[in-house]
Amino acid sequence: MHLLIKECIIIINRRFFMTNLSCNATTCSHNSDKCCCLSGIDIKGEDACSCDETCCTSFEHKENTSSNSCGSPKLNLSIKCAAHNCIYNEDNACHADHVDISGITAVNSDDTVCATFTTK
Repeated sequence: MHLLIKECIIIINRRFFMTNLSCNATTCSHNSDKCCCLSGIDIKGEDACSCDETCCTSFEHKENTSSNSCGSPKLNLSIKCAAHNCIYNEDNACHADHVDISGITAVNSDDTVCATFTTK
């Protein structure tokens, strides 16, 4: 019985892992003081071999959204990750303790990168 409970806790922890995120894509409507206002983001990069081949698909340029679209900044959030070659990717979720998203002059999601991406 106790083993089953421990296994359930492990599964829950993996599924709802929260990552500390720092984002310098300040042109994103979800960015507030280099924190994201979303509860979770999506990272693309199915065949990525370097961070330059990844991007944050949750990025929305401020000019394309209303100026009040950002809620409160989240220090920790969940990250869905399609970069299967990254050492932090476990079952399409990022398990890094801290993630940096870069894209200081980004106009669209392809201008952003997951700077934490590390090849397996």
